Amino acid sequence: MGHNAVFVSRRTPGADTDHITREETLMNKWLTRCVLAAVLAMIPVKLTIRDGDSVPDRSLLQSDDRVVRTEPTCGGWDGFPCNDGRVGSPAARDGLIEEAVARWLEHWGGKGRGPVRRGLKRMGRYEDYIAAELAARDLPPSLRYLPLIEADYYHLAVSPAGAAGLWQLMPETARWLGLEVNSLVDQRFDVYAATEAALDYLVALHDRFECWFLALAAYNAGPTRIERAIRRHGGARPRNDALFGHIRDLLPNETRDFIPKFLASVRLAGDISAIGQAAPEKDPPERFDVVRVAGAASADVLAEAAGISEDEIRTLNPHLRIGLAPAGRSTRLRVPVGAGETFLARFARIPAGERSTLREHTVVPGETLVRIAGRYGVPLNALRTVNPDVEPRRMRIGTVLVVPRAAGTLASGSRIAANPTPFAGIRPR
Repeated sequence: MGHNAVFVSRRTPGADTDHITREETLMNKWLTRCVLAAVLAMIPVKLTIRDGDSVPDRSLLQSDDRVVRTEPTCGGWDGFPCNDGRVGSPAARDGLIEEAVARWLEHWGGKGRGPVRRGLKRMGRYEDYIAAELAARDLPPSLRYLPLIEADYYHLAVSPAGAAGLWQLMPETARWLGLEVNSLVDQRFDVYAATEAALDYLVALHDRFECWFLALAAYNAGPTRIERAIRRHGGARPRNDALFGHIRDLLPNETRDFIPKFLASVRLAGDISAIGQAAPEKDPPERFDVVRVAGAASADVLAEAAGISEDEIRTLNPHLRIGLAPAGRSTRLRVPVGAGETFLARFARIPAGERSTLREHTVVPGETLVRIAGRYGVPLNALRTVNPDVEPRRMRIGTVLVVPRAAGTLASGSRIAANPTPFAGIRPR
């Protein structure tokens, strides 16, 4: 097969052979939990100043078979528990919380019905995988509804504050959690990597705040803000769900409403007919093969090796921001299910020097975009097109730029020319 690419796994229902052994996984989870507990106080505040209902309807066709089916225990429309009793709490019967829950249900039954139905439909792509990850951490099954209120289960969602992906992680928080976030790779858009990081974060928050209402409030507003509110309330002990009610008035409006909105989503999934709607048909679970490619490779070349369009390879790998697997490392790549071995055979036949129509350049002292464009013989506007996040007057030494290989202009049919950063500008309406 060649030494530049490795077939990692063929996904099969109920199994995930791309992961290390269960014993190693448990040890890694324990170590992660300890590290997160140590650094949690330094994690930046996550501000999601947005309404999840307003996430744009931009469905993308993808495939997967990271599927582990759990048996329904409640009879909710989605086949999963309506409420597992752990996130549900006597504190939820607080009058203000009940009033807010009713308000959300009324909203979703009327003006907000379109976005929530799209979210429930998209949920089918990932819910089995998320269920398995929740079970592996012994977390409440109802946490599967968190992406519903965060992003309407839209994995490319970006908030005005910069939170991104299914779990709406801020860049700083994502990096603290071990995700890669830079101009080439943003794993917040990788549902599978982001889910593991987000759930580890929730475990650490629950360990710290000792109850789910405070943990979820901290997920929304940041742990520092919740600690500050608790101190202003007198540093109350024990830390329990009832404490959320006591510090509620000290929190931002969206955080006050976050718990009721989550509880409403759980109730909605348990009985969607309560708001006068029929259950939407869920999208099928994603299915794909995973391979590893070594070194730089651009989306057009990867697509050719996979026998699919460039749009399809980008859809399967939304974390590759400009459609480039970075140089100097091995990259996990998703290809259509059943296509892994064929991809590797084709990719191995492509000379290393022809695997990317893009290259990387690291800025050194004295360089400007104009000088770099001249060095590589590409138009300045082409260089700026493939580096939309770089501000010429603020470009720093060490900044990694992407440079088109072809001299002259970018190919007129190039996906890069049409949309250099696929998720830039995606904002709630």
